[in-house]
Amino acid sequence: METNSKIVEEPVHCYRSEKQEYKTKIVWRNVIWYAFLHLATLYGFYLMFTSATWKTSLFGFTLVHADSLGITAGAHRLWSHRSYKARWPLRVFLCILNTVAFQNDIYVWCRDHRVHHKFTETDADPHNIKRGFIFAHIGCLLCRKHPEVAKKGKTIFVEDLMADPIVRFQRRLEYFYTLSLNLP
Repeated sequence: METNSKIVEEPVHCYRSEKQEYKTKIVWRNVIWYAFLHLATLYGFYLMFTSATWKTSLFGFTLVHADSLGITAGAHRLWSHRSYKARWPLRVFLCILNTVAFQNDIYVWCRDHRVHHKFTETDADPHNIKRGFIFAHIGCLLCRKHPEVAKKGKTIFVEDLMADPIVRFQRRLEYFYTLSLNLP
């Protein structure tokens, strides 16, 4: 029994759609700034154990743990994930703690976190673990974001953040607010 079957060949394309390799660009201002902050922290620990009063040490210890609340309970749970609702006094308090934590303003932190969740382990992920452990935890703060982060970041819903007057206030006065709370 003879079958009449034709082999259909797929057309050969003359072009290749390869991704252009992205070259990481270090932001030296951020490298110097974070180096300064970490050296100042080490110096602070030295002073805490050699010449600071117990009250100053307690204040520093409390502030370090309190500003984490600005990130975890504030930017992460309240504003990024909308895990709970809070009245304005708590939102103002968490906003201040977020500012003291020195991890960008609430709007930027939440937008990047939402992009991170939506585009995990892709070039659009601002903390892409495929680029290495160090990159995912601090390296991403020391270099320019991949162009895909900005492109995909524009597709993320952030209108709820800008509807909050506290987030808008912090965003508008970010640099003044941050410096005034972090200077001695």
